[in-house]
Amino acid sequence: MKNKPSKRFALILLAILAFGFILTQTAVGAVLLSSPWWVYFVLAGILLSGYLSIKYSLEDKRTEQEWIENEGNIYMQRLEEERERRKISKG
Repeated sequence: MKNKPSKRFALILLAILAFGFILTQTAVGAVLLSSPWWVYFVLAGILLSGYLSIKYSLEDKRTEQEWIENEGNIYMQRLEEERERRKISKG
């Protein structure tokens, strides 16, 4: 658990450094600096929307898989109870 925040911090720091390099050392920086400010909000919204979509899709899949496993266990219990009931009624 302790390793995960340090990896996240390292990735964030790397992204900041890469963005700083692109902004200062390439022609892309000139294009980015000449764009209107609201364009950045739109791009950030698109990226955030994509991230949240993936995050909640994976969470939904996990929840659905847990529900399916739970229902399968309930079904198997019912089958076992029915087998036991039939075994008692025969014997």
